Amino acid sequence: MGLPEMTKQAVGKQPLLIWRSEKNCALGSPQALPVVLRQEFPARRIKKGLQKAEAAFRSYHRLLQQGLFPEEAETVLFGGTHHDRGEAGRRIGLIGHPYCLYDPLVNLGTIDLLHRYGFKVVAPEFFRPRQIESELQILAKPLFWTLSQRIFGTFRLLCKQQVEGIIYLSAFACGPEALIGELVKKEAKAIGLPLLQLDLDEHSGEAGLVTRIEAFIDLLQRKRRLSCV
Repeated sequence: MGLPEMTKQAVGKQPLLIWRSEKNCALGSPQALPVVLRQEFPARRIKKGLQKAEAAFRSYHRLLQQGLFPEEAETVLFGGTHHDRGEAGRRIGLIGHPYCLYDPLVNLGTIDLLHRYGFKVVAPEFFRPRQIESELQILAKPLFWTLSQRIFGTFRLLCKQQVEGIIYLSAFACGPEALIGELVKKEAKAIGLPLLQLDLDEHSGEAGLVTRIEAFIDLLQRKRRLSCV
């Protein structure tokens, strides 16, 4: 998927060590480390480093499940602080692949826009894996893609969270999302939950995207007013 190439661009001229994803190479397994690393450092030091890395990894995911977004969780993990937005009265769900949800260059700042409108954004990373897995039991046939399972399971959990609506950021021409998108739309229509699906395709101008999101927010406000009558 181009991950090694993207990593090289990110780290520059620093040494790049590729973690192997093979059988018996689970998280914290020395066998997954490059041979050059195992040869240059003693086993005890490697084991201690892996334990610290695993502890940081688990702390990071605990922060996500507490309602922090990835960038906020990283800031806290490295000793910083994040701005507490408090408990907003209005909640909106956001689903999709992580690279669509959390890269502001890809989604043109969707999360910040929703925050400016006073919404508390609820994302897939806020839920534990077991919660998501339990929601997949209703499917007659299992989904074969991990991220698709996460999207659909999160959608069902968001329905139980009583969010006002859900925005689905999907990647244009992504095969699995063509399937999961139909499942989500079918479920949303059945329960009457407002759903906005936006296909992201290297948009360079935010006007069109922002207009559609603002129109969706207007729809949610109108629905809220009518339900109070």
